[in-house]
Parts: sequence; C-alpha cells; structure tokens
Amino acid sequence: MARRREYLTIPRMLPPRPPSRWARRAKILAGWGFILLGIAGFFLPFLQGFLFLAVGLYILRDEYAWAQRMIDWLRRKFPRHARQMDQGAERAQAWLTRWRRRVRRTVYQVRR
Repeated sequence: MARRREYLTIPRMLPPRPPSRWARRAKILAGWGFILLGIAGFFLPFLQGFLFLAVGLYILRDEYAWAQRMIDWLRRKFPRHARQMDQGAERAQAWLTRWRRRVRRTVYQVRR
C-alpha cells in the first residue's frame, strides 16, 4: 500500500481564504464573457446561446444578486433543466478539485 504524502492532504479545520482581488476580477470578467457569448449565440447558429448564458450566470451568482435571482427564476420556470444544471455544477466542481490537486502536486515537485 502506498504511503500517503503530506502535500496531498488539505487541512479541513481552517476556513477557506477569500479570493484575491485579481481572482475576483478574473471571475467577473469570465462571467461577463460567457454572457456576451450567450447573447451572440442567440444570433449565430454555431454557438449555444442558452448554455453560455447559464454558465455566465453561474459564475456571476456569487458576485451579483441579480444573477442569483435570474438562476432562481430559471429553476422555477424550467425544473427539468435545473436538475441538469445542478449535475453539471457538481461535475465541474469535481473537475476543478482534481485539477487543483494536480497543480499542487506539480508545484510541490518543482519546489523540491
């Protein structure tokens, strides 16, 4: 059985750090970018407008109250799609967790 390395464990007792100013700006910029792609997707046949709008709203929901209200309205209006969006959000969170672990491993190995 392989030994568990210390750099792979994440302390669960500490509260998460708030994002830096640049991370917050990048998040807002990415959210607005997806919303603009969603608007363009309504007019261009090769872009999925609703998909990009939904992703943009999910990114911006922590920053803007109107985005959270819009998501709540979409959940009430389209309950079947709300379940699919929840599953997509869970899959994206799992992917981000795996990606962060890989980056941490790589950074740890480079520092050695």
